[in-house]
Amino acid sequence: MVQPSEASALAPLRPADNPNELWEWLRLLNRRKALIVGCGLIATALMALMLAQATPLYKATARIMLDTRTFKVVSTEAALSGVDTLNMGAIQSELEVIQSDFLIGRVVDKLGLANNPEFNGTKPPGFIDNALQPLRDLWSSGISTLLAPPPKPQPASTQPQRAGRPAEDSDPRRRAAIGAVAGRLSVSLLGRTFVILVTVESPDGTMSARIANAIAEAYLADQVDNKNEANRRATEWLEQRLAELRRNLQLAEESVAAYRRDKGLAGSPEGTISSQTLADLNTRYTASKAKRVEREGRLVALSKASLNPGELANIPEVSNNATLSALRIQDVELTRKGAELSAQLGENHPKIQQIRSELTAVRNRFITETQRITLAVRAELDAAKSEEDDLKELVDKASVVAGAASQYEAELKQLEREAQSNRTLYEGFLTRFKELREQQDIQRADARILAYAHPSGAPSSPNYRSGLMVAFIIGSMLGMAGAVAAEKLDRVFRSAAQVEESVGVGVLGMVPEVRGAAATRSNVVAHVLENTTSPAAESIRAVFTAISLGSLDRPPRIVAVTSSTPSEGKTTFVASLGGLLTKMNASRRVLIVDLDLRQARLSAALGLKDRGGTIDEYLMGLKTLEECTRRHELSGVDYICGRPNTPNAPEILESHAMKAALGVFAERYDLVILDGPPVMAVSDARIISRLADYTVFIVQWAKTPREVVKTAVGAVLSVTNHVGIVINRVNLAKHARYGYGDHGDYYSRYRGYYGAGADVPTNAGNRPPLKLAKK
Repeated sequence: MVQPSEASALAPLRPADNPNELWEWLRLLNRRKALIVGCGLIATALMALMLAQATPLYKATARIMLDTRTFKVVSTEAALSGVDTLNMGAIQSELEVIQSDFLIGRVVDKLGLANNPEFNGTKPPGFIDNALQPLRDLWSSGISTLLAPPPKPQPASTQPQRAGRPAEDSDPRRRAAIGAVAGRLSVSLLGRTFVILVTVESPDGTMSARIANAIAEAYLADQVDNKNEANRRATEWLEQRLAELRRNLQLAEESVAAYRRDKGLAGSPEGTISSQTLADLNTRYTASKAKRVEREGRLVALSKASLNPGELANIPEVSNNATLSALRIQDVELTRKGAELSAQLGENHPKIQQIRSELTAVRNRFITETQRITLAVRAELDAAKSEEDDLKELVDKASVVAGAASQYEAELKQLEREAQSNRTLYEGFLTRFKELREQQDIQRADARILAYAHPSGAPSSPNYRSGLMVAFIIGSMLGMAGAVAAEKLDRVFRSAAQVEESVGVGVLGMVPEVRGAAATRSNVVAHVLENTTSPAAESIRAVFTAISLGSLDRPPRIVAVTSSTPSEGKTTFVASLGGLLTKMNASRRVLIVDLDLRQARLSAALGLKDRGGTIDEYLMGLKTLEECTRRHELSGVDYICGRPNTPNAPEILESHAMKAALGVFAERYDLVILDGPPVMAVSDARIISRLADYTVFIVQWAKTPREVVKTAVGAVLSVTNHVGIVINRVNLAKHARYGYGDHGDYYSRYRGYYGAGADVPTNAGNRPPLKLAKK
């Protein structure tokens, strides 16, 4: 890479743009369409071969409908419950039952499929099977073992085998038949219904129908067998349980009788009488106690009222006594009279004294009557206390008697409850046992066959249309993957932008490739010189224009042309450039010097048989400049050829004679073009680039590796900063698929602009016709 300060000496770089990603992918598919379509056709052909060798298979489908109605013959739900058709998990379990090896084994035994070569694995394999067998062996031998996780160890089963089901058969033909039927069996639900589709596919349509019907019938028979087996196990268990319950009931009843006999409770209501007596005594004792408390309250009230006579009227015994009421009335009347007379006669009047004596007598009598009532209440209180004490003593005695009787009675009731529970349990199990015994012969399946399978008249597979279509799609997808991989692995240059981005040097132009029946160097040069308006000629002139415009202040007089590796069209470009510039401008003097002293192919590019004097002879003074210089007849350009395998080429190029000769050439000619050797082959190219004013670096389109170009350009940039790149031999048809928008895209899109005779020489003589390279 060059330093920023020196970048101005290089060819200008194009501004970077952001390509449309969708268009990039479309262009990729377009330019790689041959690979994509080819992969699709190859996959289609392989699929067609496989389908042609495949055996036609016929499908037959039987339909089973799960019964959604409730059907119970007994109440033993745990033992004889049917399929829960409202539970999708249960329905999926039924699908697995239909596909189980046991059920398929019953069908194999019923139809004798173990002796059928189509199912027991004894049929000779076909052509496709033989071709694919090595791949199967390779997969089974190692690849599948590496990819699949190690199997978990299965614990040995200790459960007894179900009665009525045979042990695992050791016959390999039977196992092969079971595996073949399982592989050709498909069980699924019909939409959101309870209808199960049992589909079998085999080479024989009749056999497919027989197997599908046999599987459906075996499934229904298996359901009935399962229920009968569950019924039998439930009956056996109930018999054992009934015997145990019978013993428990007998023991419980014997315990009740023995306890009654030991405690003296058998036939005696003593315990009940004792309890009732205690209850009555408690009631009487409670009433007596309440009566005593009531008498105490009355006595206390009378005692308090005696201290405050005004409160005696509030006591029921006083207020309800007629004598006391009359005395109170007398007391009130005498008090009123005394007050009236006292106001009229004075306090000492005899009538007043008489009234007071009467009032005193009335009040004394009132007090005496009150004391009598108090004594009566006290007598009642004493009687209540006595009665309470007597009842308490009776209650205590009755409690002792009733306590023992209650304990015996409680223990007896516990024994009776245990006996009753055993009797209830025994009767319930006995009822269920009788129901099971009565309903053993009326079991039915939880499904029914909705439609039997019938042989199919047309094969279901192989499906040629879908198979070929899928094969083409898969092949095309593989082709797309290959196309993407090819693009990612593409390490050559196909556009000017790629070169400039990778190398950092501007591209002067892109020269289209010219091909013909005999596309030799001389024919290509002749084509360019004879068709000066062709895309190739215009692109070569555009290169020289770019060189001139890049150095307006000092146009280069000596231009060196080199490349990374041989056979990139370097010499052909030099001959075409020199001849075209001379032919288009007769006054311009151009000299071509062949400095590729290893190959020296300028004479072949110009179609010369005689080289004449060579550059090494001129430098060594063996010939003069006029003797070494020749003129091309078709274009008028002067040239000096080189001699192949010139010894000491680097010394000759670095000599003072070489520098002096270039000075002479520059004085006599307007432009000197030096045809140098490849950079990666020898070191001569760097010497020549240092001697020239400008170096044109040739890169062959879609051939020279990017790393080689970067290394070679870096080597040239180490000796000179005046470098431009030309992309040579561009295939316009292929380049147009990339849509880069550079010189090559213009030439491919607008070739008609250069005229009808652009591709075919008008006076090519006996040369074969030439044309631009196409796909």
